[in-house]
Amino acid sequence: MPMTVPLLTVLMRREDDILLARKRARQIAQFLGFSPVDTTRITTALSEVARNAFEYGGGGTIAFSIEGQALNREELVIRVVDKGVGIADVEAVLSPSFKSRTGMGIGIKGSRSLMDRFVIASTAGCGTSVTMAKTLPFSAAKFGAAEAARLMIELAKASDATPLGELQVQNQALLGTLEELTERQAEVERLSEIAAEARDHAEAAQKVAERSLVVRERFMALTTHELRTPLNAILGYLDLLEEDIGTSISERQANYLTRTKRASKHLLGLTNDFLDMAQGDAGHLRVVRADGAAAHVMAEALALVAPQAAARNIRVQSHAASPNLSYFGDVDRVRQILVNVLGNAVSFTPLGGDVTISAVEAADAPAGSVMGSGPWCVISVADTGPGIPADKVASVFDAFVQLSSAGQASRKGSGLGLTVSRQLALLMGGDLTASSNGVGAVFTLWLPCERRAVLVDDQAEPVAT
Repeated sequence: MPMTVPLLTVLMRREDDILLARKRARQIAQFLGFSPVDTTRITTALSEVARNAFEYGGGGTIAFSIEGQALNREELVIRVVDKGVGIADVEAVLSPSFKSRTGMGIGIKGSRSLMDRFVIASTAGCGTSVTMAKTLPFSAAKFGAAEAARLMIELAKASDATPLGELQVQNQALLGTLEELTERQAEVERLSEIAAEARDHAEAAQKVAERSLVVRERFMALTTHELRTPLNAILGYLDLLEEDIGTSISERQANYLTRTKRASKHLLGLTNDFLDMAQGDAGHLRVVRADGAAAHVMAEALALVAPQAAARNIRVQSHAASPNLSYFGDVDRVRQILVNVLGNAVSFTPLGGDVTISAVEAADAPAGSVMGSGPWCVISVADTGPGIPADKVASVFDAFVQLSSAGQASRKGSGLGLTVSRQLALLMGGDLTASSNGVGAVFTLWLPCERRAVLVDDQAEPVAT
């Protein structure tokens, strides 16, 4: 791959800088072994192009470099770049009939004839770049870093020792520093604009989030008052109605009443799930923790799920926990979790299948868990359903996720039951996990066996006990 070795750059701000660039071009050409005739060609072409850049472009830069070409040949390349108005018609400038505004020099076409390679790139309003090159003599040594270092030494020795020459060198250095500072300042201003836009977007997003939180809080309050309270009343009146009418209604009317109660309970369950999830997201979900017997809460949950299991001919087996196995948590919330998990197991298990609930004490949490050391009260619910696909296990606790499988019971619900159940388990210092080996699924509730500190938010406030 051809190599480029930068030599030096002259900033062109005054007419004296053109003379300095011409002098540097002569020194470089002589160092590289160009003949006097070629040296004159190089300096003459440079002078003409640089003068045009100064006259029409208001100045610019003149960069010298050595660049490799085909057949292992190298060139002295000079690039003159300005930021002027550019050239609207490059072909017209290169034509023999073109006359410059100053009427001085040999013209662009003459400069082109003096060099081995000459390229003009210009766009109206965007400045002009002129690249001209002269192939190094065959006698010239291969140019590398060592040659570049020696050239810099030679240029330093040949510098004009007069006060004017020294001032010109210092002026070039100052101009170079100023150019760099200007570019950096422009970059800082650009980044500041980007930062300001990002800050405005962040502030707008925060306002939207704050408004959304207020709306959610109001909606939760509205839902609690306008939905849950009337639903509880409806269920209460339905129970009273059923007691009053007894057997005085027809079988069809009794069926209507049963379906009405079932639909009301289903709607109340959806409402409760939604409110629990919303309260958990807002940090308002709380639990009361106390000692409880695992066998007792398991029996309560089984009693609530038994009608659903019987309707689907599902055998529910309980491996009774030891009477001494206890947990430290909220008994109402533990029962809610178990009912959710058992209900899912019954729904996903084919007709005539089996669901098993069991409880044991574990000394430690499973490997990779963040729960820490035990002892733990571990209550597991296993079913003989279709199981959970490996790529879906991690998402079963996500809100509104409902898995489906051929042959399972029709699923009704919000998809929030497992989400809320896991939130509650975490609040009680434990966890709710899921696993599946392709045949059935196992959901495991982990609860601490004894009182221990549990953090519920970033302020490290303990859960109420």
